[in-house]
Amino acid sequence: MSAKKYLYVITKAPYSNAAGIEALDAILIGASFELDVSVLFLHNGVFQLKDNQDIGVKDSSLPNVKQFTKTYKALEDFGVNQLYVQDQSLDARGLSESDLIVPAKLIDSQSIKVLVSEHDQVFTF
Repeated sequence: MSAKKYLYVITKAPYSNAAGIEALDAILIGASFELDVSVLFLHNGVFQLKDNQDIGVKDSSLPNVKQFTKTYKALEDFGVNQLYVQDQSLDARGLSESDLIVPAKLIDSQSIKVLVSEHDQVFTF
């Protein structure tokens, strides 16, 4: 019997709310249990992978926010090697593959449908 496959879809920009850190925590927990984990970055979620981020002045609605996006570099150490970024989301936000903190496979909208169908569980943040 093959292991279940889990896809984490990240749609929110980092530091805009707690979804970014919660997604990263969920990914790391899944990976620590040696689950088959993939991550897809869509819409403003592509900013999660943007290199050289500056969170600037702390937003009073998000107290004690720390820069967590550098932790994406550690995903490979946890066995998370399947990172996907929607090409249209990057383009629409003026980003390219060279702007990303970690390597990720570019994927188009049609391929996203296939990717989602290949996973047993999909979690959206």
